[in-house]
Amino acid sequence: MEHQVLLKTLIAYHEAFAERDVARRLELLGRSMTPNAEIWGPKRVFAGYEAISEKIEGFHGNWPECRLALTTGFNTFLNTVHLGIAIIGSDGAVRATGRSVIEFADDGRIQRVLPLWEALPPLPTGWPEQFAPSKHPDVPSAA
Repeated sequence: MEHQVLLKTLIAYHEAFAERDVARRLELLGRSMTPNAEIWGPKRVFAGYEAISEKIEGFHGNWPECRLALTTGFNTFLNTVHLGIAIIGSDGAVRATGRSVIEFADDGRIQRVLPLWEALPPLPTGWPEQFAPSKHPDVPSAA
């Protein structure tokens, strides 16, 4: 994927997440996502502009006066991008951090978003030592 195409699409996507006017939000989703695009949530898949717009409406309800932000550059492989994300309050403070894996369609719009907000659990009990690091650093949760 061409870098400028990614930037244009991701900016429109973030604008859609910031938009409170439903008609304008749907327009931005049309510019940044395919009609059958999906956002995979922890409990539900939001598919299509209407469902994704409702998800964004829920975001505004759950995170009043907050916005979605990009926190890293892109790690790109074929038509997928791995990047850092955050929820930022109106005061500029970070409320939550995570990562997303985003799949792009051939036309440069987003086809699928897999946001990852939760920290990973420790290695399972009984995991073979030869397949684990010798030390496990405690890293704070992104959520």
